[in-house]
Amino acid sequence: MKWDGSFTIGIESIDAQHKKIFERLLAIENSVVKRDPWHILRFLLAQLAESMRFHLAVEEALLEITHYPGRQEHRDAHAKIIELMAELEHKLEHNAPGENLVGFFEHWFVRHVLAHDREYARYMQEEFPASGARQHI
Repeated sequence: MKWDGSFTIGIESIDAQHKKIFERLLAIENSVVKRDPWHILRFLLAQLAESMRFHLAVEEALLEITHYPGRQEHRDAHAKIIELMAELEHKLEHNAPGENLVGFFEHWFVRHVLAHDREYARYMQEEFPASGARQHI
């Protein structure tokens, strides 16, 4: 999977964070394909986890500040992502195939960004037009 403009939601800072997460996912995917040693994959996974936790915190703060009506559901989805990420990390530590991790994140990224994040971006654009959020088709 390659990054392209269809992944943008129209909020510049969030789009930049999504792109960074995507780049980290590609690094992990490349590491899995190359069958890098565990310590390399673990380092890449730690970078991804740090990026994701930061991003999810920023996103949740944004949803809270703007009183987004679906913020609790969005927060719950984030909690599930963190939980699944920890499970996959544990499986990798015990020599489970890394493809599961890559597949999970690609599925999460596409489903979460293209659906849930677009919903709050649309809300931002409608409710706070001066925020600079742009609607993408």
